[in-house]
Amino acid sequence: MEKELKICTAIRDKDFEDQVVMMAKSQGWKNSFVNIDDIVTEHGRDKLFFIVEDSYTSILDLIELHNSCELNFIPVIIVSRDNSKYLNWVKAVKFPEKYFSIGMRDFSELMVKLVKTMDVLRDTYYYKKIAIFRENTAECYKRNESFSDFINEALPRLLELLYTERGSIMLLNCRKNLVVEAASKKEIVGLEVEHKPDSVAWTVIDTEKPVFVEDIDKDPRFKKGQGYSKDYFLSLPIFVHDKIAGVLNLTDKMVSLLFDSNDYENANNLLGILEPYFLLNQHKCGKPSSSLNEN
Repeated sequence: MEKELKICTAIRDKDFEDQVVMMAKSQGWKNSFVNIDDIVTEHGRDKLFFIVEDSYTSILDLIELHNSCELNFIPVIIVSRDNSKYLNWVKAVKFPEKYFSIGMRDFSELMVKLVKTMDVLRDTYYYKKIAIFRENTAECYKRNESFSDFINEALPRLLELLYTERGSIMLLNCRKNLVVEAASKKEIVGLEVEHKPDSVAWTVIDTEKPVFVEDIDKDPRFKKGQGYSKDYFLSLPIFVHDKIAGVLNLTDKMVSLLFDSNDYENANNLLGILEPYFLLNQHKCGKPSSSLNEN
């Protein structure tokens, strides 16, 4: 489903801000005031667009912290009063194409065109991000002699793009057990897990549907003391040629929001790039790793 565009504003002149909000609503766009969660999760439920007065330098500095990463794109229109003291702020940014500076007098005539143009540019950056992941994955596969080395090198790149600190990839082996092929927690790599219907991973395998957990401490499928820094979790199915092949587990999201359908969509896009390599691994079905039976 196409994400809705949401205009986030931080403008001191409230009459001018009300005008901006009215123009946004006339286009069918959502709106809100700028908040920290919006800035640090530019990949969230909505396609976010920021309109910020240049005197809000603390907000702009926080946005630039994220925009300075080449593959992030938070589109921002910076509006300025006549004789503003902050006109030079944008000159110090790393990627100027992520910002458009304009005076308040001219803004009302150009707002809609500017938003639509920069929204297209933001989409271009997203596809660039996916393309770079595809290229890096191919290079990683050529560089590593074993599938285990390859997938453990690829996993951190995938987690970074999903803004997730920890995760694991579990694949079905020849005995139809799940094997931890890659994980942030290196000591569990190679562990084999036999079928247990009430576990999260096997629930995903059996239903072929994702599992969103909002509170790990209250979910009986999670053991106490496993060391998760956040209390939410996403486990989603991995498919190869439309057949269930494994599970991707994600936890410890870098921002203070729950996992949602947007994370699921982004993860599936990246898993689609890894699918040919999962298929090659299936053709090389070898000996199982060390065994772990859940009690």
